[in-house]
Amino acid sequence: MAAVSGRTLASSELSRASCRTLVMVADDDEVRLEQATALYRGLPDAELAVIPGSSHGLLHEKPALCNRIIVDFLTSDPVPTIASVRRASAA
Repeated sequence: MAAVSGRTLASSELSRASCRTLVMVADDDEVRLEQATALYRGLPDAELAVIPGSSHGLLHEKPALCNRIIVDFLTSDPVPTIASVRRASAA
């Protein structure tokens, strides 16, 4: 579940999202990896990025890596992967 404007979204609400989404989280964050993974799994067309060696300030701590990931996400369609599991089942 994800909090938006002080309320919690149910998994059924997340599953109705129709846009491609990037879920980006630090590996040492107040947002637990389990929470980020649940959000990623709840969104049908999501991509997950875990930024190593960063905390809640990941955009300041690893700006070059974060920018590269964000720009790649915004400028390219998802690349077909060789051994896709999650995206293969959605196709």
